[in-house]
Amino acid sequence: MQDVLQQLWGSFHKKAGETVETKATETNAKPKPIACDKQALHDKITMDAFDGGRTADWMRSLPNAKWFGIRDTVTGHEIHAVSDRQIPMADLYLGLRLMSWMTQTQPLRWYWWDQPWVRLLPADTDPGRDHINGGWAVVGVPEVHVYRREEAHKVLLHECIHALRLDVDTVAADHSRLQFEAALGRSLWPHLGEAWTEMRAELLWAVASSPTAASATRAWIRQKRCAAGQAAQVWARIRDSTRAEDTNVFAYYILKWVLMGHELAVVLAPDASVAHWFRWWQEALPFLNAAASKKASSEKHVLALGMTCPSG
Repeated sequence: MQDVLQQLWGSFHKKAGETVETKATETNAKPKPIACDKQALHDKITMDAFDGGRTADWMRSLPNAKWFGIRDTVTGHEIHAVSDRQIPMADLYLGLRLMSWMTQTQPLRWYWWDQPWVRLLPADTDPGRDHINGGWAVVGVPEVHVYRREEAHKVLLHECIHALRLDVDTVAADHSRLQFEAALGRSLWPHLGEAWTEMRAELLWAVASSPTAASATRAWIRQKRCAAGQAAQVWARIRDSTRAEDTNVFAYYILKWVLMGHELAVVLAPDASVAHWFRWWQEALPFLNAAASKKASSEKHVLALGMTCPSG
C-alpha cells in the first residue's frame, strides 16, 4: 500500500511547480448549469440532496453575495463559488489542481456554495442526510456541486469520481446491497458503491494534502483510525434501526471502514472486490459490535460527522 501512496503522491505533487493560468470574473447572477437539457434531473437531485431549504435560506441572508468565477485557461476547468467571506485564492487554486489531477482531457466545472455549517449529529438522533451530505454530481455530467465549507476539497474529489464515471460497477454493488438489506432487515439508500467512492476520495485527499510522500502514508494511517472511531460511534446508533435510510449512512461510515481493512484489494481491483464486501462485513461484525458497545455512551453526546477527523 505504501507504494500505491507514493505513486499517487508523485502524480499530484509533481505539478506543484507548474503555473496555473487563470482568468477571474465576478457576476451577480447564479451560474447556469452546463447540462441545461437535464434541468429536470438537476432540480430533482437538488431537492433530494440539499438540506431542507437551508442553502436557499443562506443565499437569501446574503443580499450582496456575488458568484466568483475562476478558470484554468490550460485545462478549461472552472470554479464558481459564492460565500459569506473572501475565499482564499489558495483554496481556489487547489481546487483547480485537484480537478486537473482527476482529468486533463475533460473540463470540469465546480459549483461551490461555501457555507460554514459543519456536520454535527445531535444526541439521541440517528444520522441522516441533514447531518452528512455535502455535495452531489450526476454520473457522466462534467460538473460538481459542493455546499459546505467543511471538507470542500475532499468532497470535490468524491463528486469528481461520480462525474468522471470512475465508480465501481453499479450492478455488482446493487446485488451486494440486497445481501446487506436482508441481513439488516431494512432498506439501505440505493448507492452502496458510495462506500468505495468515499474511501477513494479520502485516500486521494490524504495524498494531496500531504507535503511529503512519507507524510501521506502517515495521513492515511490517521484517516483509517478516524474511520474506525466513526464506524463504532455510528454503528452504536444505527445497528438496531429498522428505518429505511435517506442517505448513505451505512456505506459512508460502516462499509467504508470495512473496505479500508482490505485496502490493497479494493484499490487495485475495485470492481472485483465488490463480490467480497458482504463477507468482509460479516467477518468484521464481531469487532464492530464490540467497538460500538464501548461507544454506547456517545449516543448521549453531539458527534462530529465530518469524515476527515481534525487530527487526520
